[in-house]
Amino acid sequence: MAKVVESYCISEGSGKETNHYVFSIKGSGIRYKSGDAMGLYPKNNNQLVKDTIEKLRAKRRDKVSTDDMEETTLENALLHRFVIHRAGKKFLKIVHEKLGKGKAKRELEAILTDADKLEKYLFVRDYIDIMNEYKVKISPQEFIDSLSPIIPRLYSISSSPRAHSGEIHLTVAIVKYNNFDRERYGLATGDLARDIIVNETEVPIYIQPTRDFVIPKDGSKDIIMVGPGTGIAPFRAFMEERIKTGATGRNWLFFGEVHEESTFFYKDEWFNYMKEGHLTKLTTAFSRDQKEKVYVQNRILSNGKEVWEWLDNGGYFFICGDKQYMAKDVHKALIQIAEEHGKMNKEEAENYINQTLMKEEHRYLRDVY
Repeated sequence: MAKVVESYCISEGSGKETNHYVFSIKGSGIRYKSGDAMGLYPKNNNQLVKDTIEKLRAKRRDKVSTDDMEETTLENALLHRFVIHRAGKKFLKIVHEKLGKGKAKRELEAILTDADKLEKYLFVRDYIDIMNEYKVKISPQEFIDSLSPIIPRLYSISSSPRAHSGEIHLTVAIVKYNNFDRERYGLATGDLARDIIVNETEVPIYIQPTRDFVIPKDGSKDIIMVGPGTGIAPFRAFMEERIKTGATGRNWLFFGEVHEESTFFYKDEWFNYMKEGHLTKLTTAFSRDQKEKVYVQNRILSNGKEVWEWLDNGGYFFICGDKQYMAKDVHKALIQIAEEHGKMNKEEAENYINQTLMKEEHRYLRDVY
């Protein structure tokens, strides 16, 4: 159990909430290194639990159990054990079975038999939404049997243990949206954003160690860090670590977000590192601050000659953040740089980035999700 000792917003005025959290692990025996992730066991929001029980027309003290869970109250099970902020297919099937013949049953049949429709339908609904649409009687035990267990959420740690003894820092973008005239939150981020009382709340945590996403042991090696958005987290830890260990290698950070004014996370820290000579280069991409959208991959390409020199000189390349788009685009940019500045053909460039740099020399390391 780790106590939340600090919580503050680092994106004031941006319209989206990104927070910095500090957890105390003093006396816990927990150890971590820069590059590791923290696992957090979230709980559901009290009001959502209350409203779900009400919608079931059940009582909070109704008894439920599963093969993996001893008998407990419905309230306790919904608070700590099961996902209720997003609906699941199993529940929808039960609703479909309980509906009498007619239009509603046919509607649900069409959704359940079409994978795309089903995904879209469940993506925007929780169990209350479905029970608002289809009036069927479901017992507390039936409901519990249809749910998925809460699994821990992993967050890249944004602190070095050498710089923050007895603490773990996280950089968290809060998932918040509105559907069917109701405010919604992500499970873990909603828990952190709404239910945390600083210096009081304790949360169950563990460390997920990384094997590969680590700073080179040789402190004379240069490192390039690409961390747009909350992907900045491990690089804050890396910089703290490099400074504390007296690493002599150069450090280059690529950071991207929406607006410099409101979403330049840890701006003062980076500028201080530049002033003190710890951060050699800081290259930013604020996508909406000009007519043309600019992303980190564009900045990497426009600095291609120098990026290649750093890599060719034995430098390491780290990337953290969005797997689906950003990481793929940065990967393509690296291959292009190897072609243009490494004087390779397409096949040689791909082999150099995918095989030599990534697998053989372990100098291209990714923490993407």
